[in-house]
Amino acid sequence: MNYQARLANTMATTAHTLLEVRGLRTQFQTGSGIVTAVDGVSFTIERGERVAVVGESGSGKSAMAMSILRLLAHPGKVVGGQVLLEGRDINALSESQLNKVRGRQVGTVFQDPMSSLDPVMRVSKQMVEPMMRNLGIKRDEARAEAIKWLGKVGIPEPERRIDAYPFEMSGGMRQRVMIAMALSSRPQLVIADEPTTALDVTIQAQIVEVLKNLTSEAGAAMLFITHDLGLVARFAHKVAVMYAGRIVEFGRVEDIFARPCHPYTQSLLGTIPGTTMGKHERLPQISGLPPDMRKPILGCAFKDRCAGVHERCHAEAPALSDRGIEHDAACWLPKGLDSVAMLAPERSARAVVESAGTDKVIVELNALRKQFSTSKRMVVNAVNGVNLRVHRGETLGIVGESGCGKSTVARLLLGLEKPTSGDIYISGLAQMVFQDPASSFNPKMTIGAIVEEPLVVKRQGNRTERSAKVRELIEQVGLDPSHADRYPHQLSGGQRQRVAVARALALDPSVVVADEPTSALDVSVRAQIINLLVDLKQELGIGFVFISHDLLTVRYISDRIAVMYLGEVVEYGAAEEIFANPKHPYTRALIEAVPVPDPAIEARRINVPLQGELPSPLNLPIGCAFASRCPMATDLCRSTKPQLPNHDRARQVACHHAT
Repeated sequence: MNYQARLANTMATTAHTLLEVRGLRTQFQTGSGIVTAVDGVSFTIERGERVAVVGESGSGKSAMAMSILRLLAHPGKVVGGQVLLEGRDINALSESQLNKVRGRQVGTVFQDPMSSLDPVMRVSKQMVEPMMRNLGIKRDEARAEAIKWLGKVGIPEPERRIDAYPFEMSGGMRQRVMIAMALSSRPQLVIADEPTTALDVTIQAQIVEVLKNLTSEAGAAMLFITHDLGLVARFAHKVAVMYAGRIVEFGRVEDIFARPCHPYTQSLLGTIPGTTMGKHERLPQISGLPPDMRKPILGCAFKDRCAGVHERCHAEAPALSDRGIEHDAACWLPKGLDSVAMLAPERSARAVVESAGTDKVIVELNALRKQFSTSKRMVVNAVNGVNLRVHRGETLGIVGESGCGKSTVARLLLGLEKPTSGDIYISGLAQMVFQDPASSFNPKMTIGAIVEEPLVVKRQGNRTERSAKVRELIEQVGLDPSHADRYPHQLSGGQRQRVAVARALALDPSVVVADEPTSALDVSVRAQIINLLVDLKQELGIGFVFISHDLLTVRYISDRIAVMYLGEVVEYGAAEEIFANPKHPYTRALIEAVPVPDPAIEARRINVPLQGELPSPLNLPIGCAFASRCPMATDLCRSTKPQLPNHDRARQVACHHAT
């Protein structure tokens, strides 16, 4: 029996099915043609089931989710298919009828809470009135319920915080408010679109546990859209893998991770830095780009990027077919790609700089401090006595929660901020690679002009010499020289980030500071950029300062790691040693919060999220800054500040109880 027949049979006979999506098609009318963003998607969600949807940007994940509740922005439109909620076709409802479904039967949690919360309206008003309308209860009862839900999602002092404005809360707290709002009307289904992407790993762990526990408690189902496959392994019951507007693989999370049958799924899973991956193993890369959705797709949509493509793939699109119990894949190959073929990324053929990895210090920060004054003449201690070194050909990873001072250290190193006190030594030049390259590019300049700009500013070479240098740089980061005549909007996210790296290399820097350079990228593109940075470090002997909240990536790319908390380095040492044996309780909490892309490992883990909020940098504690959140804290910790040992030691820990 094929997939469509089995799906129809399941829909007709299963009493536990909550949501049924049948042949959903969504299109966007653009100036350059019709884009079919969702192309015949069908799946079911049972009551209490958590289904994750994964895929690269542009695969149709968000468009599909928004189509379910007809929340698509113009010019998007659902042009076909059915969305059945408890057998009732949502697409057949009027807008007023659908408004009674939104919020009451289906709750939504979006990626950016500030775009969903009214910044000039108190949380109480935004929560209480929808509850009164959806649950038919009086104001006092709704307020009491709202306070209860804020407490359930872990917001401290909910009786006071309910009357706060969204801008008075941290990003993690605003996201918790969104979750409380989505669940407070006791919906049967929650649609969460990248609800943890912008959050620190510790806050992400808290949010995931909140969603997991509260949906289980309420018996609600969830459609969870994410690009983080570690979260999928920790959170989901089933996985839908989307590519070019279609589901190409669907099944139980254990089966998808253990036995992926579609080459695209295999490739996505292969691009993640694993916990056991060695430093010299290159990350697999997915070649090419997704198809242009404005044009008809003949055959399999993945054929131009697939190592196992054959003649039938060009002529006929495969349908989802049975690959096991509740496991379906749309591929002509019965078991997908051979693992050896899939895991063979391109390798650099350039010579490695002999002096890379020497003990030459190219960056040194001594007793670095940075204070900011507020409008009320209060002092914020953003960086509080940091000592760090970077050697030639070495990557120093800096990790920690938002507000710990990572980016301030980067700005001080680059001279974008002046230190309040302390010394900064740099042998040579320091350059920067930003998180979002598009925001640092002039959209009216060609790629060639963008890469050439530092050379022009520093008056290096004549036009012919600069043109040759630009060509060399563009080739060095793995782009074709023809890209020099294009504009930023004509490149993919990964290509733009490569251009940002090329521009950073133009003046032959000794150190490159990369501040969250991969966080906005898909996992497939992320692997390309990580491989590129590793290649450049080996070929040119450049030192890197790599700042990120993605700890698996930091572990893979870094030689040494500095863990920052509230403006201070609390642990420092070799990357492998820190991950294998974290000595500071905060480092341990960070690592334990990282979701591992392996459902079997996640099933055995006991996830205890780090509790509490960061102390205010306006009023630093007398003792250890981590004492208010540390399970090991004693009176000594609260009264006496632990010091980081001498920098000459290979492993340093600022903790009274470190062994």
